[in-house]
Amino acid sequence: MQAHEVKPFHLVYEQGCNCVLNIQDMQAREVDSPTWDLLGKLSSQVSTDLDAPAEQKLRELGLVTHGEVKSGHKASQDKTEDYPVLNMAMFLTQSCNLDCVYCYGEGGSYGSGGNMDEQTAFQAVDWLLQQSGKKKKIHVGFFGGEPFLNFPLMQKIADYAHKRCQEEDKKVAFHATTNGTLLDSEKIEFIRDNEISVMVSIDGPREIHDAQRPFKNGQGSYDRIVANCKDLLQAKPDTPAHAVLMGDNDPEMVKRALLEIGFADVSVTSASSSLFDEQARQEKKDRDTEIIFRELEQEAGQWMEYIRARDSESLKKLKHKGQLLMGITTLLHNSKRRHPCGAGLGLVGVSAEGGVYLCHRFVGQEEYKLGTVFEDKLDRQPYQESVDLHPVCSKCFARYYCAGGCKHDNAGSCGSVFSPAGDMCRLRCQELELAASVVGRLDEEDVQFLNVQDIVPRKPCPLDFG
Repeated sequence: MQAHEVKPFHLVYEQGCNCVLNIQDMQAREVDSPTWDLLGKLSSQVSTDLDAPAEQKLRELGLVTHGEVKSGHKASQDKTEDYPVLNMAMFLTQSCNLDCVYCYGEGGSYGSGGNMDEQTAFQAVDWLLQQSGKKKKIHVGFFGGEPFLNFPLMQKIADYAHKRCQEEDKKVAFHATTNGTLLDSEKIEFIRDNEISVMVSIDGPREIHDAQRPFKNGQGSYDRIVANCKDLLQAKPDTPAHAVLMGDNDPEMVKRALLEIGFADVSVTSASSSLFDEQARQEKKDRDTEIIFRELEQEAGQWMEYIRARDSESLKKLKHKGQLLMGITTLLHNSKRRHPCGAGLGLVGVSAEGGVYLCHRFVGQEEYKLGTVFEDKLDRQPYQESVDLHPVCSKCFARYYCAGGCKHDNAGSCGSVFSPAGDMCRLRCQELELAASVVGRLDEEDVQFLNVQDIVPRKPCPLDFG
């Protein structure tokens, strides 16, 4: 056997378990000590000649292929593809009533400020319908700043989008990101009637939230948001909450505070650098992810504990507040991601004046402007290459998991959307390794239990460009 006949693999030692990750097929398996030693020799290129038992063991692990394996992708994937735009984040306003200390959008103004007018909004909807081609469903997002500052326009857009989609024999789904401060009975009724998927930004317990997300006058916003969200959750119990971590804030404490408010689905992320603050970018240090690493290790242990105990209730809670579900699902379904998100593919951000940007996080950054809603052509080709062709990420064992990372994080950390942010890269690698340590130890009965109890999706988690 020649060395090139062994598929790329990565050895994982986590939670006291020896696992091998088959990178090409996105599979994880626990291995015994002799096999671990054999794989260690292969990975260090100590030996390339295998005897029959060793070859058989590799075949059992799915690590042997016929023909040469270069980078795990077919030649047809060397070409970039053209993706229809299906998801548009509309900046109804580039202003905000909060003064979040970590805002990457320059206080919500994204450099220029201003409100979207009705003509631009309707043109944007027509433009999205045209860009979507033969696809039967489009996604319209209400964004800002704080989008509910321009609620009358939001109502008009919803009516217009429904009307135009009916004319075009298409469907529209709405989503919105809000700080929750302006929600009232009228807005909540509008959200419910139009089946808008809402994400609420709230940073945890009062002392943390008020320090990070005060009103413009410096007063805390926690009490206002929590009161409004109680009403929202009555109308839409599945509304998720998202928190931003700064300093050494404990992510578990933050999640627990959000769960106590009534949110069933919570997520956290570290604060991102603002592309509008050049000095801060130059002085930026890697985010402190050590506490998140510790939480991930604890979570991996909980996954195994609850699975072995067949504790479905604890698992359902864990999947909504934890960070490993995506990695576990990816490996259970052997799915491969070649793009980190829809930015520059099926997703765009549209500024208040109608400029089209790589995604909502890049609005106001002319370097990442793709065109306008008043013209058909978009300059997206540089952002459509597969991770297989990335000079750095194509060599990483986690390439089919994170696919190069958030373009905005990359730009803020390294000055280029194509250069992965080191802190987030390490975090994603750790997520995949811990997910592999869980999946590698599962037997058929474990997997069947997870499926029957609806703990993990029964289908892969494809990247939804819509």
